[in-house]
Amino acid sequence: MSDQHKVSKAKTKLTKGQVIRLDNGDYLLKEFLSKSEVLLVKLDDSKTIEVVKLSDIITAIVPADTSGQVVHDDILAIPKKDLKTAKERLKAIEPLLELGSAFKVRDAKIQAAKVSVHYNTLLRWLKSYNATQSLVSLAPRRRGWNRDKTRVDEETDQIINHCIDNFYLTKARMTPKAVYLRVKEACENANLKPPSQSTVYRRISRVPEERRLRARGHTDIADNRFLARAGKFPGADTILSVVQIDHTPLDIIIVDDEQRESIKRVWLTMAIDVYSRMVTGFYLSLDAPSTLSVAMCLSHSIIPKENWLKHLNLDLEWLVWGIPKKVHVDNGADFTSDTLRLGCMENNINLEFRPVAKPRWGGHIERLLGTFQQNLKDLDGKTFNNPKARGSYDSEKNAIFNFEALEHWLINAIVGYHHEKHDVLGVPPATKWSMAVYGELDDIPHGWPDLPSDPLSIELSFLPYERRTIRSQGIVWDGLYYFSDNIRHLIGAYHPETKKPKQFIIRRDPRNIKRIWVYDDKAKIYLKVPYADPSISFRTVWELREAKAYLKQLGQTDYNQSMLSRALSNMKRIEDESRKATTDARRKAQRDKNHKKSKTPAAFAAIEPVIDEKDATKSETRPTPQDEELWDEDIDDFDIE
Repeated sequence: MSDQHKVSKAKTKLTKGQVIRLDNGDYLLKEFLSKSEVLLVKLDDSKTIEVVKLSDIITAIVPADTSGQVVHDDILAIPKKDLKTAKERLKAIEPLLELGSAFKVRDAKIQAAKVSVHYNTLLRWLKSYNATQSLVSLAPRRRGWNRDKTRVDEETDQIINHCIDNFYLTKARMTPKAVYLRVKEACENANLKPPSQSTVYRRISRVPEERRLRARGHTDIADNRFLARAGKFPGADTILSVVQIDHTPLDIIIVDDEQRESIKRVWLTMAIDVYSRMVTGFYLSLDAPSTLSVAMCLSHSIIPKENWLKHLNLDLEWLVWGIPKKVHVDNGADFTSDTLRLGCMENNINLEFRPVAKPRWGGHIERLLGTFQQNLKDLDGKTFNNPKARGSYDSEKNAIFNFEALEHWLINAIVGYHHEKHDVLGVPPATKWSMAVYGELDDIPHGWPDLPSDPLSIELSFLPYERRTIRSQGIVWDGLYYFSDNIRHLIGAYHPETKKPKQFIIRRDPRNIKRIWVYDDKAKIYLKVPYADPSISFRTVWELREAKAYLKQLGQTDYNQSMLSRALSNMKRIEDESRKATTDARRKAQRDKNHKKSKTPAAFAAIEPVIDEKDATKSETRPTPQDEELWDEDIDDFDIE
């Protein structure tokens, strides 16, 4: 992971015609051969074909070009008045979004009259929003914001849209090649340079499935696939329409890595797709449930898991990813935090709270957690709910699982559960998911969920944040100083309107506070900034809090960074001496060890190798990342039906 990161809100579709970048070149995804294999054709040599596992190409997909469509920004960097404008624009286009595939340009004209804007403006907002599904994309673009030039001029863009609407999205069901020829002819008649064939094909592939089906005369199929059915959880009419999240302490005692002695129970945070009952993600921790637990669980749910499974040396398949439309949670403090609310808003996730005194609304996730709890009853170290059931069984004495072993057991249990017949569904969850994706029995193909082009931007949006000014000594957070050359150009910055010292957005992972992320709102990048003093050894926010509490017990309330560091050293010495004697000390030591070796979901999803902190080099102060245009050349014809 480099020391700077450009924010991206773009999404990528896993469809025919998508470009896949392998080690030996770029390939075109020609065909889905089965649920787990795809056929690839090399772009510069159509005679070269490859049959590969679907799981092997997930992180090799070339992101779609969203130049000119997408505002890539952190939601916290948007002024309140602009965020208010974005919400008003979303409200204006919501009736059009609800129409789905039934949407026509005349609908935009009718809605435009209601909200007193030109219908072309509504269409532009709709296009921007559909590119990212993020509220940020509707914020006004102001001077100083980066706005890439579009690859296709406005007149050509209008011709492409006109031909798709009037030739492809009709009951005549014209082929993509025929549509391209119409586009080419119209451009030549208008003395415009025709776009490449691949540009038109890509634009066709972006048409929502429901709209395509209805427009091309498959209304009955679209109704069967996309309309909600009675008697089910409200809104859970397809995959990722509703995801439920909850926590539970697992009914098993685990041991530490060093002494193999009891360190009590662990907490599990898990997410389930209500429609298919697939587990979308989880987070296992020795820490009590918190906003971080929810953030890591959501990130794990959204981001593909292939690299993570490889890192754990687990030869398993867990093909679930994508941003849910709605996340359903209870009313606990960890779910009602401002950080989670803003993260969901930024990623267009509707955060819905369980109605008070209506526990049945959370029944899906609670039953699932109960299923895994029941499976633990066959393991050594299991715990019991009452003394009679426990009898003479000593859970701590019989405990054999350490944290890593329990995590591996849980992953295997989840993947196994995916392939077991579900009593309510009548089929395994994996089959139900597959039916929605590919279309089987009475289900019509919905396609794979969009892939987030930038997993780290997803993860950062859910991390705790503060606002700080940047002075010559750097940034101070919780009494600790952070500095590096890559923020030197931000020192002493003033707000252009108020003329007061500018406050920058900074984020951190509580498990690793040795670095923070500083958001440069002009360059639209996050800058990774380490401790100003490399000798500072605090790794987690919990260590820092314990050091402050330790000094407070000694009667010291006025302390600096050096005193905090000495307090941490003294505490570790005391902890080492007592580790063998107490369960709490062993648990804390194991928790610290887990934090040190833990990696976030985005780290595993990264295509580039992760750079160790001590090997990271100094970054440029004004990075200028370039977006490569991948669709200039025509490709062989392929069908989109």
